[in-house]
Amino acid sequence: MSDAGSDDVREHRDWLASLVPIPERGLWVDLGCGRGDDVLTVASLQPSADLRLIGIDSSMNAIAAARSGQAASDSRIEFRAEKIEAALPFASGSVDVVFSNNLVECLSDPEFFAREIGRILKPGGWAIAAHWDWDSQIWDAHDKSRVRRLVQAFADWQQGWMDHSDGWMGRRLWGVFNGSGLFRGSIHARVMTNTTFAPPWYGHARVQDLGALVQRGLASEADYTEFVSEQDDLSATGKYFYGITGFAYVGKRTSSA
Repeated sequence: MSDAGSDDVREHRDWLASLVPIPERGLWVDLGCGRGDDVLTVASLQPSADLRLIGIDSSMNAIAAARSGQAASDSRIEFRAEKIEAALPFASGSVDVVFSNNLVECLSDPEFFAREIGRILKPGGWAIAAHWDWDSQIWDAHDKSRVRRLVQAFADWQQGWMDHSDGWMGRRLWGVFNGSGLFRGSIHARVMTNTTFAPPWYGHARVQDLGALVQRGLASEADYTEFVSEQDDLSATGKYFYGITGFAYVGKRTSSA
């Protein structure tokens, strides 16, 4: 995403990285790593030469971008283009931490994914699975029903590159991972808020995404036009407000299968 480097996203990424101790040695795996931003965050927080970091994504373009960025100068980091829907390309009990941010909604079988994470983790290893809950997005506005229609359309939107989508995955992480019986875990939540309606803030970028819904016939042009106009007015008077809730399941691999 073009907003990946905005301050609000960086703060959220730092929060996710803080949820478990970053080991000084061993293997940290990021599943669905995109352009590698979360891998770089972890690498910057743990300078130990004994920690290996592997990022995996099914997008060749994302992996190419990750390899050409800052990670190119860090020999601890490796990026691979691999499919994630099937068995994960790691031996059982070989990974110390598995991290995944905003991936699970795209998988047709999240429960299988949770079991695979459990398989590759060492006993006592950590799983961190994080996701925005897209239906939790809020914008202030006078017309509440219009905002509700747009948010629902966004949450139900299956983009062209997705084989599957579930806009409620944030709230379903607990059931997916805790239901596997492989982890002792807890759920964490953080609300990102914006009070500025301008690039590169996250809420502004999501409004641009709403425009894509109109092009695909998933939202009305009238709703979108009036919504954007109202957001501009709220911004001009210092009243603009956006929020979205991110959830993270943090689980420790139990010693028994």
